[in-house]
Amino acid sequence: MILKKPDFLKSPLEHYRSHLEEIFQDKSSVFREKSVKKKLPFVYTIVFPKTEGRPLLSFSYGLSFAPHPDQHNKIELFLQMNSEDMAWAHIVGYLSNQLRGDCPFNTGEIIRIGQKISSESSLNAFVVINPDSTILQERIKDGRKSNGIQLVELLPIYEEEVLTIQRLGLAEFINRLKPNKLNPLREKI
Repeated sequence: MILKKPDFLKSPLEHYRSHLEEIFQDKSSVFREKSVKKKLPFVYTIVFPKTEGRPLLSFSYGLSFAPHPDQHNKIELFLQMNSEDMAWAHIVGYLSNQLRGDCPFNTGEIIRIGQKISSESSLNAFVVINPDSTILQERIKDGRKSNGIQLVELLPIYEEEVLTIQRLGLAEFINRLKPNKLNPLREKI
């Protein structure tokens, strides 16, 4: 007989992870980073490895503990990429840890890294977008008394594409990118 921990004993992280595992019907790995900001808890990265039918998925947990005046909801970041390189997974936790409380992560916001994110790709920046999956547009529960967490997606881009986004608009840029959105070796637009 397998015993499960009762819900009332689960931490917010365990609730959040359980909800994501329920959505994706798979087990995840959790990585922990010590907070770079005093008085804030650890940042966690929840990773679902790439499978034949699904890209690598990475979710932050800890960003929602740091308020920002331009942030009206509790948010967490996620990234998806057709790659097995764990650098894509760990960048989500790294950015959450470094920028929480300082960056609102609003849709259309550009985050420049200044170097390649992964050794397999020259992508070196992100644009924050709303998830295109209706499942991920719903709030994720973490057991706290809030009304859940809103996910925003980090879309990897080339830094040179920032001007293209400004010229075309974010919606048109994403539309042109759609067939290759998850390809780490995609061509520049």
